[in-house]
Amino acid sequence: MLGATALVQVRAVRASGLNPVGTVDVQPMVHQQDGAGRTVPHGLIHNVPYLRLQGGRRALICDPAVGDIGAIIVCGRDIASVKATRQPGAPGSFRQHDYADSLYIGGFLNGIPQEYAGWVGEDFVLNTTGRFIVNATQCQINCAVQVQGAVSAGGDVQAGQISLQTHTHAGVQPGSGQTGVPQ
Repeated sequence: MLGATALVQVRAVRASGLNPVGTVDVQPMVHQQDGAGRTVPHGLIHNVPYLRLQGGRRALICDPAVGDIGAIIVCGRDIASVKATRQPGAPGSFRQHDYADSLYIGGFLNGIPQEYAGWVGEDFVLNTTGRFIVNATQCQINCAVQVQGAVSAGGDVQAGQISLQTHTHAGVQPGSGQTGVPQ
């Protein structure tokens, strides 16, 4: 093999979500061709580690899916021992520039996303069919908030210094009278 990269399509994905970065099985999309011009599809390349944007303990997780189109980078030496141990080590063989020693990066020539987070015009949009979950010790929003839909809270809600759960009203009168503003 002379090339160091190839356009591929994902055929299987292993270990996604909060698991450590996993692997994919990919199939090169440009067929092999013999001297007479006959084409032969490549076989699958198995257990190719994929790219996840990660620095230390922080990551943006968007693992590949079956059908995605991406590219492989073919390493110059056998990376099997590094893949197995995730530690530096000697090459497992004298193999060089082989598809078995590939790394997958994705996101080329794919269709229109149905779920996404990103800038659309001037707005940052999060669009998902699932729930939007924030797990943090605190969430601070420094802008006006507009909600369309129900709002529920597991704890107290405060407006200024007035608690929704413990506020009182002045000027309470029996009958059809109205109370004063919350205190």
